[in-house]
Amino acid sequence: MEEALQDNIAFRWFCGFELNDKTPDHTYFCRIRKILGVEKISQIFQSINSRAEKQGILKKVFVFIDASKIITKQTTWEERDKALKNGEEKLNNDNVKKYSADDEARFGCNGKKNFGLDIKGMKQLI
Repeated sequence: MEEALQDNIAFRWFCGFELNDKTPDHTYFCRIRKILGVEKISQIFQSINSRAEKQGILKKVFVFIDASKIITKQTTWEERDKALKNGEEKLNNDNVKKYSADDEARFGCNGKKNFGLDIKGMKQLI
């Protein structure tokens, strides 16, 4: 949002900023998210989308998932270690709900092939 306001004249106009106006930085948006909370922001976003769709301005082509709950790699490794300690062979989609802080977490890849991080897969990418 910060970059869009700095770089895109149409975006500035839409948000009510003049060409030379100072625009908010990322800290502003973080504060707003903390004040309103993720649920309220989601409700506002859904309300805007719903109104735009009813007026024929917006059509559902893609579905985007809010990534507000970002789990770090460190947490993922800790969850994997906990699964292994409890006798699991690995942390995967069959058992991730038991160990993950994010109960909707899933493992996957884009595309039809899972190249992973093995040497064979890396050679296929190159």
